[in-house]
Amino acid sequence: MLSKLIHPRKIAYYGIITAILLSCLFESSQTFAQIPSLKLPKPQMAKPGEYDTVGVKISAETAKDAAGIIEQPINPEEYILGPQDGVSLFIGALEPKIYDLTISPEARLIIPGIGAINVKGKTLAEAEKMVEAKVSKIYKVQSVSLSLRKLRQFKVSVIGSVRSPGYIPASSADRLSEVIERAGRMLYNGSQRHITIRREGLTNPIVADLTRFYLLGEKEGNPNLQGGDVINVAPYPEREIIEVNGEVGTPGAFEFVEGDMLSTMLRFSQGVLPSAFLDSVEIIRFINSSSETQRISVNINGWQQSLSSGVGQFLNDVAIHSGDRIFVRRIPYWHSGATVAVKGEILFPGSYGINPNGTTVADVIARTGGFTQNAAIENAVLIRRRDLKEEPDYEYIRLLGQPVSSMTEREKAYYREAQRQIRGMIAIDFTNLADKNSPAHTIYLKQDDSIHVPEKNIFVNIVGRVNIPGKILYKPSYTFKDYISLAGGYAYKADESEVLVVKPRGEQLLASEKNTIVEPGDNIMVPEIPESKVKFMDILTSVLTITAQIVTVVGVIYTLSKK
Repeated sequence: MLSKLIHPRKIAYYGIITAILLSCLFESSQTFAQIPSLKLPKPQMAKPGEYDTVGVKISAETAKDAAGIIEQPINPEEYILGPQDGVSLFIGALEPKIYDLTISPEARLIIPGIGAINVKGKTLAEAEKMVEAKVSKIYKVQSVSLSLRKLRQFKVSVIGSVRSPGYIPASSADRLSEVIERAGRMLYNGSQRHITIRREGLTNPIVADLTRFYLLGEKEGNPNLQGGDVINVAPYPEREIIEVNGEVGTPGAFEFVEGDMLSTMLRFSQGVLPSAFLDSVEIIRFINSSSETQRISVNINGWQQSLSSGVGQFLNDVAIHSGDRIFVRRIPYWHSGATVAVKGEILFPGSYGINPNGTTVADVIARTGGFTQNAAIENAVLIRRRDLKEEPDYEYIRLLGQPVSSMTEREKAYYREAQRQIRGMIAIDFTNLADKNSPAHTIYLKQDDSIHVPEKNIFVNIVGRVNIPGKILYKPSYTFKDYISLAGGYAYKADESEVLVVKPRGEQLLASEKNTIVEPGDNIMVPEIPESKVKFMDILTSVLTITAQIVTVVGVIYTLSKK
């Protein structure tokens, strides 16, 4: 039906003309708006507890290397024999005999010509006495000795918050931590202080505390294992933790176990620092199940050596409750204000020790050996970083969270000037150090202060809406217009009435002012005309141009349709 009303050739013409029209409208729209840049989505972050292939591989290799390695000589009074243990039996007689034997799966030691001895649950020392009694009944012997030749291998079961739960091979020389390594290590939510080991013959499970082993080296928290043990790694008790803050070696959160003391938590935190105020360590404790708290103050003077060595008594020690928070405060003014940094064009740049109440700027400059020949002394600055923390600009922080379009004119002006300001800079004339009454002799330096002395600059930098932005060699006779001419002149949409001269210290001057002088190291900035300054005639000219293009296109379409 449509093909009967309009000739196909006309349809092609209409398509071409429509494309031309849309292209004109798109190009003209660029005068008033810009297409926002596309933002690609960020990749998802790895979640805690995701399977760590590399970690499991490293754990497996470490466990393999450590398999069967004993940490110290076997104690015959403690080592319990079991199936697959290899032993050597020496019988000292007229004809000495040596037997290499293996304990049977029934836990029996079978000695040729002597018989079988049940060693289930027996230590190596007890088994030796039993063998000696048995052999003495048959042979006239001078001595009998039973020694361990090969450690047995067995299976244990690891369940709970580990990466690869299941049956794990182990030996009687292995400890709990090694078996957990073979199970792929703990998950992110695994507990180190609430690991239980169920063992045949024991009514109550063994509770292991790996934190005591890892942080304090207490082997009791990392027991040896036996065949058939079932190891359960419980989840991390998030609501039963103790927080330690302040002047300790390693502040952090630790799991709570019944019986923990204040000294325990301070030892977990690697002891107190020399800067710790020991007269009153605070414990904030919740009362019952409410949010109400009570404050407990403890004097721990004399604890330092015991905390580091783990040996000695802790006077005034206090039992810790679940949810307690411990605060170790710093000694007031402990070694405060010790170092400042001096950089740039000076003879000996670096860090310098200071006395916060007696070292001036001039003192430090003298200690550095003075300025070099290339120093731009008039542009040297003193920055006080502590002011950024101790004197925050709350108004500027508030405006940072607002879009510029919603600000009032006063807020825009304040925001603009705050951005230009060099925060923490202290006004000092470094060219006048000889004057004993100058700020350089009366201002005391503080911790983290920094002095920067820049190098002399023989260029003027042109930035913004110019055709060839960049550095131009400074000449005293040049005005800002001369530099702009050397930079290729003004570019499209340059705001010629708002050209600025920006000094090295951040001062901004309107270039057209009579008192503005361009000096070496200055930046001449040519801004773009803001949308608020676009004149009505410019808009009208653009609109008329677009209208003329549309009329021309319509005329062409009409002519083609007539043909």
